[in-house]
Amino acid sequence: MGGIFGFVCRRPQSCEIVGEGLKRLTYRGYDGAGFCLLDEQGKLVVRKVAGHLEKGWERLSFHSYSSDVALGHTRYASRGVPADFNSHPLLDCRGRVAVVMDGFVSGYEELREELRRRGHRFVSTTDTEVLAHVLEELLERQDLKGALLEAARIVDGIYSAAVALEGTRGLALISKGQPLAIGFKQDCHYVSSDLVSLSGFADEAIVLEEGAGAIVTPGSVEVFNLLTGAPLGELVRKRVKYQVESIGKGGYPHYMLKEIYEIPEAITRTAASLMEKYLRLSAMIISSARNVIVIGNGTSLHAGLIAQYYFAELAGLNVNVVSAAEFPYYALKNVFTGTVILAISQSGETSDVIRSVKLAKQRGAVIVGVTNVLGSRLTMHSNVYLPISGGPEIAVPATKTFASTLTALSLLAAFTGLYTGRTSESKLHGLYGEITAASQLLKEELPRQEERVSRIAEELAGEERMYVSSSGISYPLALEGALKLKEAALVHAEGIQLGEMRHGPLAVAGKMPILIIEPVEEQATELYERVLGEIRGRGGRAITVGYRRESHIVIPRLSEVMVPIVAAVPLQLLAYKIGALKGLPIDTPPGLAKAVTT
Repeated sequence: MGGIFGFVCRRPQSCEIVGEGLKRLTYRGYDGAGFCLLDEQGKLVVRKVAGHLEKGWERLSFHSYSSDVALGHTRYASRGVPADFNSHPLLDCRGRVAVVMDGFVSGYEELREELRRRGHRFVSTTDTEVLAHVLEELLERQDLKGALLEAARIVDGIYSAAVALEGTRGLALISKGQPLAIGFKQDCHYVSSDLVSLSGFADEAIVLEEGAGAIVTPGSVEVFNLLTGAPLGELVRKRVKYQVESIGKGGYPHYMLKEIYEIPEAITRTAASLMEKYLRLSAMIISSARNVIVIGNGTSLHAGLIAQYYFAELAGLNVNVVSAAEFPYYALKNVFTGTVILAISQSGETSDVIRSVKLAKQRGAVIVGVTNVLGSRLTMHSNVYLPISGGPEIAVPATKTFASTLTALSLLAAFTGLYTGRTSESKLHGLYGEITAASQLLKEELPRQEERVSRIAEELAGEERMYVSSSGISYPLALEGALKLKEAALVHAEGIQLGEMRHGPLAVAGKMPILIIEPVEEQATELYERVLGEIRGRGGRAITVGYRRESHIVIPRLSEVMVPIVAAVPLQLLAYKIGALKGLPIDTPPGLAKAVTT
């Protein structure tokens, strides 16, 4: 995964252009960077480094090279640790095919082994490299377009890829569910993972549709259907004109809003990229454990609390959820051989989580890690880990990684249910279908949700205190909603269980707004209606997020497993909108960091 940027020009240009394009795409990945170009003899020259582009800038030495064809990449490590050999571009055996990719390849291990048996040598541990070797074989017997069409059929997944070939003055492109934009300017064509990064380089651009391929040369752009090879005709050109300050944010005013809009893609990617063998291994470990303790902090802790419901429903297991900050003080006493610690950390570097994991391992526990960052300390200290592959998240308030973490935890619970007998293979298959459906629904609903939430945010922008309440699987969601209001809107919000509202908090019901998430569980309906009536009876103001038409924010009624993923979105949007109306530094709230590492 990562960001792609390249150019094809009539005359040689400085490769600093690629460097500048990649700078604008570092929000898509910061675990490695690299580029390739064609020299005067048509040979490929490749330079790449591990780590953030900024730190590797001097080693990459963009300014030292010029060419009429160049292609670069900034990497997010979803498969394969951050290392020079895993950075893109990745080459075939002969060094004649260079590939960069954004996304992932499905079933790549089987394809990799098949290619190995045919004599191919792999130098990376990423899935992208298989495409280079597949193209190497295909180009021996057919032209570039034919090879591209067949490679797209062989190499399945959700990805976009750009290919540079020795001796070919152009670039070949594949779009299978991930976007690629082609920019136009006199004498040059540009290729990028997003339209915004083309600002200042291209005047107009087209975005490749899903299932489209293209061959870009200095004099032409041929766009075609990847299944049939038929030309797609003239695609609508869009003007490329964005404010400089929004370039790194994909045109959005803040990273937080951009990342909320990436949630549909993120949950699909998580479900498709989690490898079944590691899900089954983790599930087998958990199902045979003497006791299971889930740890995390902040948003990860709230995801763990929701996982408690997932494991009860899908696996028939009761797991204990403990703040990693509290774990050493009492939960550690109940850790022994046979204990499994399910450790959740978006960054994989959270100090309380790492400390707790180390202490638990000393007492014989097995660690199952769930993280968004390969190569993090959590991956190194885990016996097995699940990368959620949510993509880079820049804003401190976690949004899409919360959704991706829940997706991963729901699948882990379902796979555990296969071993406990609570979940069938057909039910597991159905869960994958529910995730896909929820992703599509969110994609359609997000603009409408934003519009509804904006109106409510205007009414609440002057409030300094708020309750957020719910029951059942939505109760941890109330805690998460309150956290987002604190982080993004600087509102003193308190998450509280719906029944607990009647044990004290109702006394101040008329002094602050109360945001209530309608429980999905049928048995909680009576409690919801009773508390709602009591709030209104005391002159309080209730803002409802629910499934009924009269709710202030209407959310679709999905399965119990999907509700926390979908219902989190309006809560995140509300916190964001209030913060934006206040003019707050939403992406970097005062006193907070993306990862608390000390």
